[in-house]
Amino acid sequence: MRRWNVFDRVGPEVNNPNQTMGMFLAEAYQKIAQLQVILNNDPMQMEFVEQQVKELFDLGAGLCLTGMIANSMNSKEHDKRCEETRLGYAIPLRAGHERQVEVHLGAGHISYAATLYCQPKSPAASREDHTPGLDIDLSQYGFSENVSPWLVSKVCRTVALAPSLDQAYVELQRDGIQLTRTTIDRIVSRAGSESLTVRERMLEQFERGDMKQGCEFTGRRVSVQIDGGRTRTRGVLEWIDPVENFGKTQSQVTGELSAGRSKETRRSSRFQADWREPKLLIIYAHDDNGRRDEAVRVLIDGSFGDADYMERLISMHLHRLGANKAKTITFNSDGATWIWGRIDSILAKAKVESAVVVNQVLDVCHAVENLGKALQPLDRSLNAAGESEPSNSNELRSRLRDGQWSQVVEVLTARLSQAEDLSSADRSEIKRVIEYIRSHGEAGRLDYPKFKLMGLPLGSGSIESAIRRVINLRMKNSGTFWRIQKAEKILTIRSSILSGRWDDDRAVVKYEMKRNRKQALPKLDESPRPKSDARQRTQKSQ
Repeated sequence: MRRWNVFDRVGPEVNNPNQTMGMFLAEAYQKIAQLQVILNNDPMQMEFVEQQVKELFDLGAGLCLTGMIANSMNSKEHDKRCEETRLGYAIPLRAGHERQVEVHLGAGHISYAATLYCQPKSPAASREDHTPGLDIDLSQYGFSENVSPWLVSKVCRTVALAPSLDQAYVELQRDGIQLTRTTIDRIVSRAGSESLTVRERMLEQFERGDMKQGCEFTGRRVSVQIDGGRTRTRGVLEWIDPVENFGKTQSQVTGELSAGRSKETRRSSRFQADWREPKLLIIYAHDDNGRRDEAVRVLIDGSFGDADYMERLISMHLHRLGANKAKTITFNSDGATWIWGRIDSILAKAKVESAVVVNQVLDVCHAVENLGKALQPLDRSLNAAGESEPSNSNELRSRLRDGQWSQVVEVLTARLSQAEDLSSADRSEIKRVIEYIRSHGEAGRLDYPKFKLMGLPLGSGSIESAIRRVINLRMKNSGTFWRIQKAEKILTIRSSILSGRWDDDRAVVKYEMKRNRKQALPKLDESPRPKSDARQRTQKSQ
């Protein structure tokens, strides 16, 4: 018979909620009388009294849950479910042995339970396969290790949405959840690993051809947007002398462009850190005017993996959401070549039907921004030559927005040939922009009037917003350095929460962990980037 004890390991044994609620009410009457005296003497203590009443009834909720689970575990139906779980586990399990564990319930209440833990029948095979055993009792209720599902969700959401772990700890304490920082970090890390494991299993299932096609985006107009952000990672810092390099840019100091800031920005820091690019995707349905359909939830996901991994991820999500039977699919992004060159492969893997209209749209703001990088040196050259004719830069920007990219290329080419005082760097940049516009124009990504008539989104504002909300507000904080695996977990949790899919995702995780607790994390490159030749020192010379 399973046993549940409250307050400590040898505390009162409970079997049903009536028993635990009797314990709670005996304490509650006395506590409420004390709080009533405080409120009568000083009404301005209302906030304190309110907090104490909340914590009191949080204790009552924990005691009530303890009694309910204890009663449920001692039923025949529970024994039947446990046996079905044991027989259906990924590897053969033994009958199990009883052990006492510390269980964290809602609002941080701690109880102590004697539950059955089922070890693998073949320990050697388990060690080789890295598949752990299972707490057969707690798994029936969706516990993550010994933490209740509501508490896991509460802690993960608080940590992911707070600006730091310390601030999350403070907020949880204010809510009456008395957990140490180490425990909080362990809960979040484990939940992140579980989410990544489920995602890896979904990828394997999709690539085997066993994944069922969803219907969420079937018959809708779908937009797929991809872009990358920036996150600083832990590594050996390179010392940069602030006096010797005063007023210099990153490229002037190290010979490398900054991965985390604009190359034109003057630096004032005394070190150079490693930056990594987390890639993010967003898939959403839009209406006939290119605006997001609020009735359909967006999907946000991302990874620190390479472009090949993101290709697999996008294909899988398109298939499972039913986008392969959508009305239209529009890929919106900037000019990153790794994105555009993989669209055909993504569509083939997702088995998008030929009836689906597929469009590729270069973000109009990125296009105009790149045009401006060519016009700046050309306008400077025009002014230096003392030309009286006004610049046609604004006209060229309007032409590009109107889809007249070929005329823009002709004008830029002509102005480049006429400009004689340009530096080699400026000439290279202008040629790059000309090729940028020509290649995207020939690919049909700059036909903005047509796209507008079709009701397609012309920009990539959705993914830019997602990068700010998911990455920048939490993972690009000043002075914050991440380990890659930890950053991947937080990225996955924040993506799930901010896309409104957290509860559904956790429901899938609970059932998957009940079937197999073996972890399967994505393979990420955690090696630091090579040091620049310009800066090999790691500390200030004495």
